[in-house]
This record gives sequence, structure tokens and C-alpha cells, in this order.
Amino acid sequence: MTGRDRVVLVGGGPAAWRCGFALRERGFEGSLMLVGEEPRPPYDRTMVSKDLLTREPPEAELALSPHGAYADAGIELRLGVAATRLDTERRRVQLSDGEVEPYDALLIATGGRPRLPESLRCPGVHVLRTVQHAERFARELERGGRVVIVGGGLIAGEVATAALARGAEVTMLEALETPLARGVGVEIGRRIERMHRDAGVDLRVGAVVERITRSAAGYEVAIAGAAAVTADSVVVAIGIAPATDWLLDAPALELDDGVATDDCCRTRATGVFAAGDCARWSNRLLGRLTRVEHWDTAVRHGEAAAASMLGAKEPFCPIPFVWSLQHGRRLQWVGETADADRVEVEDLESGPAARYWRGDRLCGGFAVDAPRFVGGLRRELELELQPTTTTT
Repeated sequence: MTGRDRVVLVGGGPAAWRCGFALRERGFEGSLMLVGEEPRPPYDRTMVSKDLLTREPPEAELALSPHGAYADAGIELRLGVAATRLDTERRRVQLSDGEVEPYDALLIATGGRPRLPESLRCPGVHVLRTVQHAERFARELERGGRVVIVGGGLIAGEVATAALARGAEVTMLEALETPLARGVGVEIGRRIERMHRDAGVDLRVGAVVERITRSAAGYEVAIAGAAAVTADSVVVAIGIAPATDWLLDAPALELDDGVATDDCCRTRATGVFAAGDCARWSNRLLGRLTRVEHWDTAVRHGEAAAASMLGAKEPFCPIPFVWSLQHGRRLQWVGETADADRVEVEDLESGPAARYWRGDRLCGGFAVDAPRFVGGLRRELELELQPTTTTT
């Protein structure tokens, strides 16, 4: 790119935020605009299912950068508007307010939207992805009562933790054999199951929710082959889908559970890059396309996109890392554990820990309250995992 080029960053999350500031840090002097669907600048979305449900953090703690930092860096903010259409031939992006913005380079970083199947749609049912979602649910938690959480993953566990802290009775309905079974396996999942129950969660596994209905008395959650559960509040936390609907009229892009890119964040369309939760990139460590829904990965992905826009050939091949606070315990993952074919579980003094293997290669790890164990695994993975393809 040249100093006169125009970059548009579409997305209000950590990937777009980091890409914008990284471009400036790397010397880009052209026009730079960040388009965000929410009415606020990029903020720490990890707080949505944690801090925002139990307290009111100040804006300075929530924001990823002070508002004035954008003006100082020459980043124009267009907030409260969404991208609705991308014209890759004429290099223009249509916005929901009717404006059309030209670009020389564009980053797609629109993240994801909570999955909410039609059968679970019911007035008043909560999902958690934005500050507004968290504030609405937090107001209900002030009244306590019975909370049903559909799902047993990370967000579900954090919501259960917050709801218990606010004095609610919590029931968690997990369709799988154990919570987090896909990510950490059944053996570790059973340890997490016990952790939830010891904290006071009424956890029901193998509970497939068929529908949610509402009446004057509250909600009724119907479960296949089991008695229905009643609640005062219901949260559906069964993951997110990449927010790519606005790209359906952009045939130059490949959409397959996200926007497909090479290992330098480049899509098939000239000048168009993708990063964060909505991107599915060529992972050199695994030799396949990968989409990772982790805050830490999204930040590094934005940095990689900035480098690629400026012509650097720096393949994005991170070792994923994610953490979660649940019931006063710190859960940490490193690497790629979901499709491991062997797991070694041990009980440390702090809690359960596991190493995951793919063939004869270490591919990931998990531990509860054992940051040194996870740190050691991360260093091992940095040495163990070598690229399986080369950039062209």
C-alpha cells in the first residue's frame, strides 16, 4: 500500500482494533476507518460473561483504547452502523446508513453472532455477546430466582458462576455427555461436571432442549425424554456462528464456516483480508483451515492482517490460548485439543491437568489453577509444532 491508500476495517472487536493501531505502528500513513455495528468503540468482550454480570466496570476498564487514542492515531470511527454489502470489483462497502465507503484494502472482522435455533427462540430469552446483552441479563439477575442455562461450554460456565454469585438458583442443560466434551474430552469433562455440581449448579448432561415457551409464570424449557424445567430467566449459550451474512453477494469470497483465507489473512478478493472469529484461515501447524473463537487469537490475528496489508509475508500460525474463570477456579487451554486422538490426564495438587496428542505429537493441554503447567506446555508446543505447508 502507499501513503495515499484507504483502509476500511469492518468490525468493532479486538481484531479490527488491533489491526488499526498496528497499521499505524508499522508506519502506514493513509486514510483509516473503523466501522462498528455497536454504538461504542471496541471493548473487552471477555467481560460480557464475566465482570459485566456481577459489577459495573468503568468505561476506562472496559474499553480496549481510550476514545481519544483513535483520533490521535488518525483512525476515523463510524459507530452504530453495520456493513450490509461488499462490492469487491469496485472496492466499495455499503453501510446500513446508506453511505458507501471506497477502499484500497479492507479487513473483514465482523466476529460472530450467538447461535439461537428457531426452536429456542422465545421473547425474553437471553444470549450473551454484547454489552447490551450483559446489561439486560444483569438487571434480571438482581431479582435472583431460577436461571436455566442451555449449553455447557465456556460462556455457559461463566454465566452459571455469575448467576450463583448473584444468589440465583442455576440449572445447566448440556446436550453432550459432559460439559466441554468436544474441547477437552470426556474424562476432563467429568471433572468439570463435578466442579459445577460442587459449586451448586444443577447440571444435567445428555439434556437435549427441544423448545422454550413463556407464560405469565415464567419459562418452561422442554427436554427430550425428560421432564420440563421451569425458570424465571433463560440464557442460551451454545456457541456463535460467523457473522458473514452480509457477504453472501460477494462471489469472489469463499464462505465456509467463516471467510476462508490463506495463512497471511488474504481472501480470494484482491485487497480484502479477514481476521478474528469470522475468519477461517490456512493453519500451517495443522495443514488445514481453522477458525478459532478466542480473544487472544483475535488480537494476534489483527496484528497479522496489518502486516499482510503492508506486504509482509508473516504466516499467521499461533498456538491458541484461552482461559476462563469459573467458580473461583482458573481453567486454561493451550494448543489444539478438540481432535486429539490420545489424552493423558493427571491430578496436580491444584486440580486436573491433561496433555493432548495427535499421533506422536503433542498438540495441546488443559489445566485447572496451574498456570506454570500450562506455560510449560506452551513452550513445548512452540518447539514441537512446526509448519506443515509453506506460503506461496
